[in-house]
Amino acid sequence: MLLRKLVAALCPLLLCLLTCVAFRWLDGMGGLASFFAFVIKGVLLGVCVALILPIAGVSMRTNGLMPWLLGGAGLLLIVVIFQYLQSVNVIHAQLLRSMLTVNGQVLLVEGAVMGYMATMGLMLRRR
Repeated sequence: MLLRKLVAALCPLLLCLLTCVAFRWLDGMGGLASFFAFVIKGVLLGVCVALILPIAGVSMRTNGLMPWLLGGAGLLLIVVIFQYLQSVNVIHAQLLRSMLTVNGQVLLVEGAVMGYMATMGLMLRRR
């Protein structure tokens, strides 16, 4: 019983440590464009948040709607692609310019939500 409690307490902390190391590694990569660095950090953050409970040993149940999270993650991926195309001046649409912003913090949040939704959708789909 003590081992199970230690796993529940220490595994999420280990996951946090690994995420921090990965963020430092991504910061050190000078060749990676800042646009993709924020998206990758966000996706990594979302995956780590989605994995906290399973790594700690907490079980989850599904109601059959979890695969729809993959659809939401796909829509966010399309939004990120449009933002990238807007940032490299491939698309010049006024509607996109007013709706989509290319800000590192926004990309980090979009990537985190996309990573969380994709991970939860894959983990909790019906088998």
